[in-house]
Amino acid sequence: FRSLGFGPDWQRDRFTMDERLSAAVVKVFVQLYREGLIYRGKRLINWCPRCLSTLADTEVEHEERAGQLYFVRYRAARSGGPDLVIATTRPETIFADVAVAVHPQDERYRSAAGALVMRPLLPEAIPVIADAAVDPQFGTGVLKVTPAHDQADYEIGQRHHLGAPSVIGFDAKMTAAVEPQFAGLDRFTAREKAAALLAERGLLVRHEPHTVNVGLCYRCETPVEPLLSLQWFVKTKPLAGPALEASQQGRLRFVPARYQRTYEDWLERIRDWNISRQIWWGHRLPVWYCANDHVNAAETAPPACSVCGNEELHQDEDTLDTWFSSALWPFSILGWPQKTVELRVWYPTQVLVTAREIIFNWVARMVMMGLHFTGQVPFSTVFVTPLILDEQGSKMSKSLGTALDPLELIAQFGADATRFGIVSQMHTGQDVRFSVAKCDDARKFCNKLWQATRFALHTFPELARGGAPPALPARETWTLSDRFIMDALAQSASAVSDALAAFRFAAAAQTLYAFIWNQLCDVYIEVAKDRGPTRASLLGHILPATLQLLHPLMPFISEELWQRLPHEGRRIGSSRWPGQDGAGHLDAQARADMERLLHFVETVRALRAISKLPYREMRDVVVAGADQALLSLLEREADVVRALARAQRVRSLANGQARPAHALSGRLGTAEVLLPVDQDFVDKERANITKQVQSLNADLSALERKLHSGGFLQKAPPEIVEKERVRLRELEETLAAKRQRLESLG
Repeated sequence: FRSLGFGPDWQRDRFTMDERLSAAVVKVFVQLYREGLIYRGKRLINWCPRCLSTLADTEVEHEERAGQLYFVRYRAARSGGPDLVIATTRPETIFADVAVAVHPQDERYRSAAGALVMRPLLPEAIPVIADAAVDPQFGTGVLKVTPAHDQADYEIGQRHHLGAPSVIGFDAKMTAAVEPQFAGLDRFTAREKAAALLAERGLLVRHEPHTVNVGLCYRCETPVEPLLSLQWFVKTKPLAGPALEASQQGRLRFVPARYQRTYEDWLERIRDWNISRQIWWGHRLPVWYCANDHVNAAETAPPACSVCGNEELHQDEDTLDTWFSSALWPFSILGWPQKTVELRVWYPTQVLVTAREIIFNWVARMVMMGLHFTGQVPFSTVFVTPLILDEQGSKMSKSLGTALDPLELIAQFGADATRFGIVSQMHTGQDVRFSVAKCDDARKFCNKLWQATRFALHTFPELARGGAPPALPARETWTLSDRFIMDALAQSASAVSDALAAFRFAAAAQTLYAFIWNQLCDVYIEVAKDRGPTRASLLGHILPATLQLLHPLMPFISEELWQRLPHEGRRIGSSRWPGQDGAGHLDAQARADMERLLHFVETVRALRAISKLPYREMRDVVVAGADQALLSLLEREADVVRALARAQRVRSLANGQARPAHALSGRLGTAEVLLPVDQDFVDKERANITKQVQSLNADLSALERKLHSGGFLQKAPPEIVEKERVRLRELEETLAAKRQRLESLG
């Protein structure tokens, strides 16, 4: 961060276990407990058998893996009752089945509801119930209900007041509540053995490959086991309501906007949050128990149980979910619950910059806690950054050697070039296929900017003396080039301001790149070499303003060059943002005139490139068929044409006047631009292009014969035929261009 030029107050750091932050965490826990929003209960939780700890729903990562779908017969428990076949991916949990469920609107099983079927493992009669949570399209449309080992089943069990026996322990092994030969087996070993036993009993109808969505621990990637456990929870519905309302009312917005729906969807479907963890790091629960298991939540250790007075107390050994303390971050780091100056001045904050995968873990919880404890949304905008991928569109990987170290990029290209190389690829809403070449382009851009500033300081020594920027000369003294560059600066300042406000960093970078390279350096500074009377004052205004616009993206070079130019204020970041008065410099007429002039310049440059004229060699240019407006413009701006097109003189070809004996020709709308050249060049160029035309004609004829051949069209794959047709069109376009070029040589 330091190397890249981030500018926080490095003297103000906070660590989640700091004494003051820990005190805020304890206060929040105790207050929520007393409000009835934190409770202790036995509920289904996500358990990692390797970390030996609970996980919140948002900490479980999901991955599709190859598995099996087992179709198992549940025989009727009574004579004449229905046999039902269910499909399950986890036959090892059949021991804990307490019911079989069907959808109440499923005509296939309408008469089965209320019947009894036999559980096929640890046989016992269990009821058939009807519940709308059953998916009629999955498997056979019949669901085994195992409340102790599946979240959806747990909710069905709660609605129907079913029991919830557990058959898998916290070590991921089968408990004693199963048939004897399964006790102590690993859950996956038990799965294979259960399938074999079902087949032996004639109850396994079939099994088939099936893709399973497996929940994994985000720390160690061990498959998570849903288990019933006595844990601590936050009652989230009362907290989620205001957080959802803040988004719907526009007090909280997301960039890109699609993440607003992601945030709201989660809050609408939110479940109670399991906050106790069985790990060694984190804030210990501020809860003490007496011998009678009475709960005492307090900010400091109580002398005795508040319920029975027992003085023998022991503190809960569990720690809090780390996201619990993170949820308080926006206000806890500013000194809350104390009414500090920092809290008064800096809360609520403005923008949270974060990643999409923690919208649930962090963003939503910060909003919930911020609203509950301060009454204010902790930030008004959430900017969700794109993911930086390698050039092939895959996640960067150290093991594959595709991960990039920003410090190495800085060492190779510089901090500013690295920053600009990144942000120039950050198109809003798109992940970034990161190209290192963009950093090299940015390095060259830095050199261009440095050379432009050095030119200005060398050519106009009055700018090097520092002080306040020179006053702008009277507008009536501005040349077309002056008006053009001031118009371009005003447009760029407005576009950059709008782009930064909308977090469209790539748009801001591209606007600045185009203005500085194409308009300021390639046009205005080239023209300014004639040292016109307005140039110094305008450059003294334009260059500092340009550096200010560039500063958020390239802080080092912009500060360095700004300090060498006339400026106001001590540092660039404290100066007035440009563009506030730029609208007054907009000039559509200058824009249109210069655009036409630059088209002429580009046409002449293209002709000079063909003839390979040295840059310093000036050459007359002839124009035929031009309208009076263009001729007047070329005459008025002869200095600009001389500087940019290297044209000593532009001569109009009047009616009846002979064309130059030997000239290269280029079109400019209805006009023709002629660049006189030597006869030797014309002869060599005509001979060279004639050979190219002959070769292209031969290739074209051969390809046409091939594409008209019935044998080729019948035998070749369609994609090969299409590829050859594309090649034919390309050859035709190239040949047409060469013929046009040959015609231009006369």
